[in-house]
Amino acid sequence: MEITPAGCDHEIPEHLFMCSRLYIAAFRGYTDEVFSLLAGSSGAAVEPANSRPSPAAQEHGKQMNFSANHHGGCSIREVTAERSTLLHIAAGEGHGELIAELCSHDSSLLSSSSSSSGNTPLHCAARAGHASAVRGIVRLARANVEEDRLKAMLRGMNATGDTALHLAARHGHGEAVEELMEVAPETASSGNTPLHCAARAGHAGAVRGIVRLARANVEEDRLRAMLRGMNATGDTALHLAARHGHSEAVEELMEVAPET
Repeated sequence: MEITPAGCDHEIPEHLFMCSRLYIAAFRGYTDEVFSLLAGSSGAAVEPANSRPSPAAQEHGKQMNFSANHHGGCSIREVTAERSTLLHIAAGEGHGELIAELCSHDSSLLSSSSSSSGNTPLHCAARAGHASAVRGIVRLARANVEEDRLKAMLRGMNATGDTALHLAARHGHGEAVEELMEVAPETASSGNTPLHCAARAGHAGAVRGIVRLARANVEEDRLRAMLRGMNATGDTALHLAARHGHSEAVEELMEVAPET
């Protein structure tokens, strides 16, 4: 079964709408419950006594109420109203065990950008700052997809032109930035590098991490080009940090690239 692509106006077939029980189990990180539902055990409870949530689920603690209205056995290809798959949900909540199990059953979910925003599961994990989930997704992709598809996934842009690395940088998730900088340091369609994104948002820790990793992994000329690089509107990372009043980010950048 094919999932409707991002931005498509076609309605989701009724049989591919995600079961509410399945959504709740995935959101909370109940791996056993997810696969019980996928196996057709529709009478199982969402929180069985012998099912332990992932650490992320224990910390999250959100209470959500849904009615259980499904057609029986669930499918791993079901999507939410926003066209998010089970892997999008697990990645966004940082449920590493569930991510691994889902990928072992269907590795094609790794590169799915079916969500209405064009986000892949990697985008979801990066945006939420789940560095361990980012690391797990990259590891699973390396083991399960061809090199060209892996590169496309790592550098893939969502509907707004952001890569997973840009989202991690913009939201100040330093550890996730470091994970992604090691495998895919790239530029978005607007000319904004991850450094631009972190600087504009004022995330000094992410700025520091990006610069440190660049120093360790790229040649001096490329490092200078990155630090002084301009986006589509002619702004460097330092200009963006200064314009938006992010003094700590400005200080970080002034130490390495004091330019006009």
